[in-house]
Amino acid sequence: MPRIIDRLDAAVGRTPDQLDDTIDYLTLQLPPARIIARNGTYVPGWFAGPPGELNFSDSSAFEMAFHKFFHLTIDTPDHYVVFNIADFSRATNRAILVVDKRTQTFTNRSLTHRLQRDVAVNAAHRRFHDHSTHSFVVIDEQEHEIRFSIHAKELHLSGVAHCAVGPAMIQCTQFHRGRGSLQWYGCLELKHGTLTVGEEVIALPPGAFGTYDRTMGHQRGLQGWNWIAFVSQAVRERDGKRCPIGVQIVRDILGRAKPAVLSRKYVVWIDGEVRKLPDAEFDYDRTEGSATDWHIHTPNTDGDWIDLVFDPRFERRDEQHAALVEADFKQFYGPVTGTVCLDGERWHIEEAFAVTEDSLLEL
Repeated sequence: MPRIIDRLDAAVGRTPDQLDDTIDYLTLQLPPARIIARNGTYVPGWFAGPPGELNFSDSSAFEMAFHKFFHLTIDTPDHYVVFNIADFSRATNRAILVVDKRTQTFTNRSLTHRLQRDVAVNAAHRRFHDHSTHSFVVIDEQEHEIRFSIHAKELHLSGVAHCAVGPAMIQCTQFHRGRGSLQWYGCLELKHGTLTVGEEVIALPPGAFGTYDRTMGHQRGLQGWNWIAFVSQAVRERDGKRCPIGVQIVRDILGRAKPAVLSRKYVVWIDGEVRKLPDAEFDYDRTEGSATDWHIHTPNTDGDWIDLVFDPRFERRDEQHAALVEADFKQFYGPVTGTVCLDGERWHIEEAFAVTEDSLLEL
């Protein structure tokens, strides 16, 4: 229904290409008492902690537009692993991808079920459970831990990680028709983990870094975005200081997302802090996304900025074309290097593995 309504509105000009840029997503604010205001709309902003009450049922948006998902990456010397688990109301998905850096082999498995509710999320939105594969993710906010066990055909990933590098970036982005999205972006450090590929059981090394994205909210019917996520080491140019750095940057693609929203989720974690950049763009040949380098950068370098080069060596594509779902997830995996400048200090980013997306989702 949201997809159909948003398509019709866009066709007759009732949906703007982009919402007005009137919300300040760059200034850290105190969290609201509840995420849905009394008028049924989401309370937008970048928050210094989680909202007091996740009262999503008070939203004026369509219930079928309520989506929940969790995405995690782990980068080890020998493997790069990505998984997600998602409930899109009318479809569910769980997927695992593994890059074996030793052999340069690439394995991915994805399970999508339409018109099924086999992924359940608890009332606190901190536990995902997939009844069909017995996969789960538990976010323990008291212990600052993430416990997970994900299964997709012959790929299995289990482990425990703790939040690292800096505090989570918590943001609520406001859309149209009463919709919105509450999101946690963060970095993690693996305590212990096991990866199974077919009959090979691999112990993942403690101390490996990664990223996570925990999202819930009433989404737009027409979505399209670019995204990059990774954790690496950075060296400060002035004195050689070395420390972990995390990056997650997402931006709506004009013409795909309707309406596009300038949510300014351009996030950097460094030296124990979470920072936001004023702007970021993705430049690459969209017709040859897996064949050319990507340039992710801040156009104006007068203040804080980032300049990354990403080499897309592997590609995963997951397409769904049906009456109720139109999806084209294109994920790319490969090394990234670059520089970030914060408060006039340049940090040079050592090569690490990253995931990027060029995706379309209509639900």
